[in-house]
Amino acid sequence: MSEERRKELLAHYTQNPIDFTWIPSPNQHSYRWRTIEGRWVTARRRVRNHQTLTKAIGKDVVSDLYISTSRWLEPIDLPRLRDKERPHPILLDHLIVFDIDVAPLSLKNLEEARITAIGLHDYLANDASIQFLSCSFSGSKGFHLFYSDLERDKFAIEDPKEREETVRESRKQLLTRVLEEGYDVDERVTADTRRIIRLPGSIHGTTGYQCTVLGLEQLEKPLKDLLEDIPRIGSAQKIPKRARKAKKKAKKKKPKQRKTVVDTRAVQQYMVEASTHVPGTKDRSVIMLWLPHAWGSGQKALETALNMINQENLGPCSFWQQGDHILMLCPLAFPRAQVVKLFTSYKMSKRAAILKEREHDWIRITNAMDEDADWQDELQPIGLYGDEVDSKTSFSASHLELERRMGIHRQIPSSVTFAGNQEPTLRIAVRE
Repeated sequence: MSEERRKELLAHYTQNPIDFTWIPSPNQHSYRWRTIEGRWVTARRRVRNHQTLTKAIGKDVVSDLYISTSRWLEPIDLPRLRDKERPHPILLDHLIVFDIDVAPLSLKNLEEARITAIGLHDYLANDASIQFLSCSFSGSKGFHLFYSDLERDKFAIEDPKEREETVRESRKQLLTRVLEEGYDVDERVTADTRRIIRLPGSIHGTTGYQCTVLGLEQLEKPLKDLLEDIPRIGSAQKIPKRARKAKKKAKKKKPKQRKTVVDTRAVQQYMVEASTHVPGTKDRSVIMLWLPHAWGSGQKALETALNMINQENLGPCSFWQQGDHILMLCPLAFPRAQVVKLFTSYKMSKRAAILKEREHDWIRITNAMDEDADWQDELQPIGLYGDEVDSKTSFSASHLELERRMGIHRQIPSSVTFAGNQEPTLRIAVRE
């Protein structure tokens, strides 16, 4: 990140203190941030206002700042869900949050997200069990709706683990209703009691726009007028009318990202990787890769991938986005030699060589984070793209399961066949 952006971020938070009055008991939430060097940090002290937040951050220059959707009796050094050694934390409350994003960033997609947010708010107004708390512009591709839970019985359950599980199940039921009504919200956010969400008042490190609390009357403004109300730093991106017009912006980001990798190479980072091999078969492999830099970034890379998908009759493939980078998965179980041939024909010689030599490849499926971070903060599902085809190739059962766990759900015709075992082959990789 440039020195100019560094100075802008420091100046913004000095001149624009974050307002915590919109949220009850902010000191019972946990806070996390990503520094401009790419390092993730969890607050080691309670935060109740801008002054205490500044003390918690210390000398870090914050690129992105988040707050937990849950309120805890002890929010500091929170045990993870899989921690069996420490007592289960006591959940006091959980905000009902709907994350409405339409990727990639464009005025057209933002307008779609705005209309969805208004419609969802109108629909939920009839639910007497929840109360509208706040709405915010995310600083990038959409909006967040926050609600309070008025049904307090589940928060009186004595066993902490049972209490959290009951809350999570209640959120899943609400989320299911919302999805069935046709509202396109991020399925991973609402029901996750360990989720963090961008803190209103903070700058979105990629776009330069402030995540901003909105009144309902602001949300109903024309998008152009709404965006005029949003604070931003001087180097903020210009939001394109349509996504494909963001090509030049994406190209300029490439050297910055590479520089970040170099700067943080000494930091030990963890990531989850998935094997391309179809477990339970001899030589079957799926097509799974991060789209090559040579294909461009964002919308341009996606369009290149779609051309390949349709030309090779791969059928609908799933896509996820992390910044300007896009992860693609075609869960059909091809003979490995066929995948090698396809990679070679599309000038992906490195991928082809790895697959040919090692018989499978490990593909990163999470953000690279340090030991304080969550695995799922940055990778966002885009959806399924590609023309429907009548393929006789079996689906990899394990990669369909992986796809589902990563937030993309496809309709599987009853006529299809499956190859291999259902459990995905995963590993945690450590990089210096």
